[in-house]
Amino acid sequence: MKRIIPIAAAVLSGVLLFLSFPPFEIEFLGWVALIPLILACAGAAPRRAAGLGWLAGAIFFLGTLFWLRHVTWFGFVALAFYCALYMIPFATFISLRSCGWRSMARVKNLAWIIGAAAVWTASEYVRATFITGFPWNPLGVSQYAQGTLIQIAEWGGVYFLSALMVFVNVASAVTLLQYISGLRSSGYRLHVELMSALFLLALASSFGLRVLLAEEASSEPVRAALIQPNVPEVGNWDVPDPELIYERLEELTDIAGHMLDLDLIIWPETALPDCVRYSARSAGLVEQTTRITGVPLLAGSMDYIWRPSGTPDFYNGSMLFNTRGELLSSYYKQHLVLFGEYIPFDGQIPFVNALTPIGSSFTPGHQTTLFKLPGDPRGFSVLICFEDTLPYLARRAAQRGATWLVNQTNDSWFDPDCGSKQHLANAVFRCIETRLPMVRCTNTGITCLIDKKGRITQTIAPRVEGVQAVEVTPADPARAPTIHTRFGDWFAQACLLGSVALFIVALIKRRKTTHA
Repeated sequence: MKRIIPIAAAVLSGVLLFLSFPPFEIEFLGWVALIPLILACAGAAPRRAAGLGWLAGAIFFLGTLFWLRHVTWFGFVALAFYCALYMIPFATFISLRSCGWRSMARVKNLAWIIGAAAVWTASEYVRATFITGFPWNPLGVSQYAQGTLIQIAEWGGVYFLSALMVFVNVASAVTLLQYISGLRSSGYRLHVELMSALFLLALASSFGLRVLLAEEASSEPVRAALIQPNVPEVGNWDVPDPELIYERLEELTDIAGHMLDLDLIIWPETALPDCVRYSARSAGLVEQTTRITGVPLLAGSMDYIWRPSGTPDFYNGSMLFNTRGELLSSYYKQHLVLFGEYIPFDGQIPFVNALTPIGSSFTPGHQTTLFKLPGDPRGFSVLICFEDTLPYLARRAAQRGATWLVNQTNDSWFDPDCGSKQHLANAVFRCIETRLPMVRCTNTGITCLIDKKGRITQTIAPRVEGVQAVEVTPADPARAPTIHTRFGDWFAQACLLGSVALFIVALIKRRKTTHA
């Protein structure tokens, strides 16, 4: 029984974490989900705690990444088990306190609680950056709909909110451990650990409320029409009839053309079934629609450039056309999805290519493009597909001078489940971190507008064809940059450095205690 209870506690933490994210979105659970795991790891041997941490992570990621099975079952399970590894440092750190978490040494407890939050945050940051990174669903993302609390991401990114949530979890667990051990059974003692957590929570809420109630600066909006063609999930790699795509784009864009005072029409990621610069059919459709509507068009399209060797480099691109169908500027996706657009050791290790449905790798772009509409000096930048889950790319766009963002994506691979909702949840934090609004145009997913405070409006539901007109208010080009825009993931990086130091100190102390 003693062995089963910790395992059950780890499983429970994994389930609670899963339930705090879409599709269930029981956000409150994210503030208590780690308590069972902490109770199981406190006082356990580090190796035992590491196993419990991995188990909790495996349950969590198997649940939240279940949508990935539509692409590859093997890849889904492998990725979930890999991501679960990043729960090990946190669980191990919990087990390393030699005097136990039942101690009434309040200052030391607070220091260890801060350390645990730092270790968790550092693990999320490493997961988001190591080997190109997989930044999907850090803990703070579970609160994307809590408009008041999420505003602190302006300071230290989504990691700032993750750290606060872990602080609350650990402080609550320490208080429970003290009651369980009987230390709080006699007399009244102030719950310093728990009160500190509640104070930080109140401070974050106060800041968020002030941001939400602040008056908006007036600015001339940009009116855009978002086209959601809802092409079947086989994707653009093997569409049996490309005419289906052309027909839907033409029909929906014709509807948009009847809307008044449009400044831009947007098609989603790889909306065209081939490379528009080399396809007479696609180029003809672009020219026809822009001339008829009299509105510039931002279209997602594949592209390629010939190398001197005579072989092409393929790109996932976004292209802006004027009202005559002429290409004004383009952007190539910089961060490719592992096994979705990029195959490591492509062609060198045979079994690696079997893990992905794509035939060969794309080539990443190397710079952020600042698009400008005719007659409008305010620029915008594009994030393609999962690039809206990457803080550094939104930050790069803000530093380049973008006053609003566009995300073009194709969520048709996993849209029947919660993948598109989780994708949107991650995107919300790019707007808060940079204080830039974002327009999201999907093939099928959640087409919508997100303002600079992370509020989602004017949505088109997944799995339907539709056109949505939105009015996005660009940020003031003369605005002061946010702390996150200026310094990036400084908070997560500081947590990483601090965590390394903490582990070294904790291991040294544990070794001295063992040999004493």
